Amino acid sequence: MNFRAALLLILLAPIAQGVGFRLATFNIGAHLVVPTDGGAAYFDYGIGAPGQPDHDKVRDVLARINADVVALEEIHSTDVDGNPDDVDALAASLGYGYSYISPATNAFDNSLRVIFLSRYPFITTAAVGSPAGAREITRLFPVVKVDIPGTTNDPTILALHLKSGTSSADRFRRAVEMKRVVGYINSQGITADDNFIILGDFNPSSINKTFTALPAGLPTSFVLGSDLPFPISYSTNPLTYFTGPVPVKLDPRQLNNSASTYDTTTTAGPILDLFLVSPAIAGRPHSQEVYNSTLDTSNSVGLPKAGSPPAADSSVLASDHYAVFADLDLDLDYPNLSASLSAGSVNENTASGTVMLSVTLPAVRATPLTISVSSDDHTAASLSAATLTIPAGSTTGSVPIITARNFITDETRSVTFTASANGYDPANAVLQVVDADQPYSFTSPGQTITENFTTFTGNHDPAPWITTGGAWRGMDDGGTTTTGFRSYGSTGDGSIGFVADGAPFTATVGFINNSPETLTAVQIAFTAEQWKVFPGGRADTLTADLVVNGIPQAVPSLTFTAATDLPTGAIAGGTSTVETAIVSGLSIAPGNSFDLRFTLTPGAGGAIPGDVFINEFHYDNAGADSSEFVEVVVGPAYMGALSDVSLILYNGSDGINYGTHLLSTFTAGAVTSSGHRIFSKLIPSIQNGDPDGFALAVGGMVKQFISYGGSFLGTAGAASGMTSTNIGVKQSAEIAGQASLGLTGTGGTPAAFIWTKFTGSPYTIGQPNTGQTLTIPAQPQGIAIDDLSVTFLEDTDLDADNDGLTDTDEALFGSNPLDGSSVYHPAIAQTAADTITLSFATLVGRKYVVESSEDLTTWMMVSTQNGTGSTLSQSFSNSTPHVFYRVAVSYE
Repeated sequence: MNFRAALLLILLAPIAQGVGFRLATFNIGAHLVVPTDGGAAYFDYGIGAPGQPDHDKVRDVLARINADVVALEEIHSTDVDGNPDDVDALAASLGYGYSYISPATNAFDNSLRVIFLSRYPFITTAAVGSPAGAREITRLFPVVKVDIPGTTNDPTILALHLKSGTSSADRFRRAVEMKRVVGYINSQGITADDNFIILGDFNPSSINKTFTALPAGLPTSFVLGSDLPFPISYSTNPLTYFTGPVPVKLDPRQLNNSASTYDTTTTAGPILDLFLVSPAIAGRPHSQEVYNSTLDTSNSVGLPKAGSPPAADSSVLASDHYAVFADLDLDLDYPNLSASLSAGSVNENTASGTVMLSVTLPAVRATPLTISVSSDDHTAASLSAATLTIPAGSTTGSVPIITARNFITDETRSVTFTASANGYDPANAVLQVVDADQPYSFTSPGQTITENFTTFTGNHDPAPWITTGGAWRGMDDGGTTTTGFRSYGSTGDGSIGFVADGAPFTATVGFINNSPETLTAVQIAFTAEQWKVFPGGRADTLTADLVVNGIPQAVPSLTFTAATDLPTGAIAGGTSTVETAIVSGLSIAPGNSFDLRFTLTPGAGGAIPGDVFINEFHYDNAGADSSEFVEVVVGPAYMGALSDVSLILYNGSDGINYGTHLLSTFTAGAVTSSGHRIFSKLIPSIQNGDPDGFALAVGGMVKQFISYGGSFLGTAGAASGMTSTNIGVKQSAEIAGQASLGLTGTGGTPAAFIWTKFTGSPYTIGQPNTGQTLTIPAQPQGIAIDDLSVTFLEDTDLDADNDGLTDTDEALFGSNPLDGSSVYHPAIAQTAADTITLSFATLVGRKYVVESSEDLTTWMMVSTQNGTGSTLSQSFSNSTPHVFYRVAVSYE
């Protein structure tokens, strides 16, 4: 069912059973100014006088909506100056006989005000502001109770225009303003069964933040009320501030299903203007819409409207916001659902069932009841099912909540869960989802920090990691060679994937020692996954460093090199290796930190060729020419349309083109193992040369201009002004079916081949030529980091494999601390009659000191060498009996 049909079904709901009314909110802060110098029009504040474009367009939008009550934000003080004023004129033209404007007393912004216009009188009016002794509110918020005919359940309506901006001070001020709104609702004794609405411009921008003190950037005259203790938390979800009654946030949409309420030049902007209604109103039939005049083309779609659609540009000329309106019912009275959570807060990435949403009926039923449950932020927390059933004779049912980690440092997020059922007023419950993406922290020795990137599927650095050297590509792209980072793996099993080309890529993450002890050694383990493999691919290498005080320390035993010898065939993957190492000799004091950095270094290779080039052709044989053709090769990296490629035939006698053939008209032939595609076309009457030629153009740009029987100057067409390149071979009355001209050699680009006349050989139309092998350079492999664990080692004398060497020493020597058969041993052998040679394996980043002794007590240094990653040696004279040798190893 499309959105428009859904709107029509809502309209058929039984609103007529109760008394209904239409309510609208419109931030009209846009006075259209057309510069006298002819520049672009821009918005200024205020509606101006009748006859001005913005006044008339605001009037047209409001007339079309035809609301009983409308809240207008950003009414300028000049618009309420005079008698009658601009607002009076607007109200009179629309039939609004009553108005109430927020006072300016004790507000920061006295120029921009919030105002109500109504067709019905106000029973009461008030304004929400700061208590005595405080000054906090940007614009005071008007509150009205409207006398709606036919009902005693008259609505209380509160209109907001919260502080805009994304700075910490802006967010703090919005949080305080919302606390004042909630305080007012609570002070009036309003309950979930009452008809109350809070609407307007909430400016829910930036990210959540908790304040423990006044932030910098507040106005010098800002005074926080003494009744508001710290901490004070800002949330982009306004429902977070309510403790009871908690309203329901409506979900108005434009007719194209866009939820945007801001920037009328697009339909993909933010949602700034909101409708919050009491559970009593939310439980009754209601409908709502974001009004966009561009989409308002007929009275048969959307909510009912007055008159005919206005000009399509009415919204964009009226304001930079869209108007939002709703049809609400005031009288139908339903029993209340209630909702509760087993915990008020939970960490990101918590398993299903850790927190439960429970829904309770006011009384038992004789039949089961199905409850619809939903989340307003599925990226933070969702429900394991969309419904729950309360059995007959019971009053309560529960459904598990699942929280997801978003790998973004964004503080706590607030998620509202709504429970609703036919014949009941809905209920809300708000869960605080605590951010889990802060730097990794050791709080005690022996602790292991793990990261498996579960649920990471984003196209951004997975906080707290920082990457350099490439752009994020999101999920694995199925094996293409696009370089960059990606979240490799299926949903729920992510990792950091690398596909590097050119400079090395790095992924770095920090660890903080928040324990009471100095960290001296860590054990690191991770899974290196080769998730994309090309036969004969590049030997890309993944290495790891610890970075302490800005100085990197290589950990060679964590090196992984991509395999390049897998079977020939399609792209395949699936190799993985667990790499592990112990690094000792550290001194990370409490409160200090270190980084773990992974680097992917590309092996030897190159870019995949995307060249398009002429590969073979025939134009002259004995007797009447027959089977004349041209063959074109398309490189595997060419992503354009075949119709963008043109073969242009040229007459060498005058340089004028005499025919054009699009590659899309050629016949597809072989696709080689390298991915090159071969196309051919029979083209009668190709001229016989001395000289003649072809130009090959891609997107109108000449890529080749070749000729046979000599060179010539192009005088027309795409190659005009260009001199052809003579290929050096030509035909002359050849045997039919033989002796075509084509490229031979090995490579993937035209420069890798030479032109040859295939004397005595048949044509190879649509296939590689005789003596031709099409290849691509070694291609980048895909390597991913997954299942990382870093352990704060307490006992550096630990010998996990009981081979007599501590794990710390084995990490230094390069043997495996988890394998008792892996022990570091120098080797000594007699290499000549009077010479013995000591050989020893080395690692990059280590220093090796060869020492000798005659009594095993006094040792003398013989040589010092830095590790190279290969075996080094030291030779000695064997003339002295009873000499002992050893190799001492340390980090460089």
